[in-house]
Amino acid sequence: MEVLAIEDNPADRWWLEHILQALGLEFRLSWVTDGAHAVEFLLKRGTCTQVPTPDLIFLDVHLPLLDGIDVLRQVPHASELPICVLTSSEKERPLFRDEFGILDSNYLLKPVSEASLQGSACFTLLQKNRQL
Repeated sequence: MEVLAIEDNPADRWWLEHILQALGLEFRLSWVTDGAHAVEFLLKRGTCTQVPTPDLIFLDVHLPLLDGIDVLRQVPHASELPICVLTSSEKERPLFRDEFGILDSNYLLKPVSEASLQGSACFTLLQKNRQL
């Protein structure tokens, strides 16, 4: 399974990878650390023409250059992407839901724990991709 982490904080990125490993998932993790690079990755532009297509995307809300909302606004059909929003705040939740159709169950508060991930729709996506 291909997982993309769009996260600028190395500790949060490490913790996410640790939890995915603890769940016994087989995955390959790609990561980008700012919103502009995230757009390039998702659109396969610039230096990202050969990147894998992610089966699941963990998107931090607060990123350098472009925030998570602006990243999705620049990607056509963003509402069809398998997105799990990562943030330390609840305040953007209605915007992600209303503008991109991202369900509340795909919204994870940091630091992500095994229990919070398992209780989310993101875990359902992980399990679905595990069976492929």
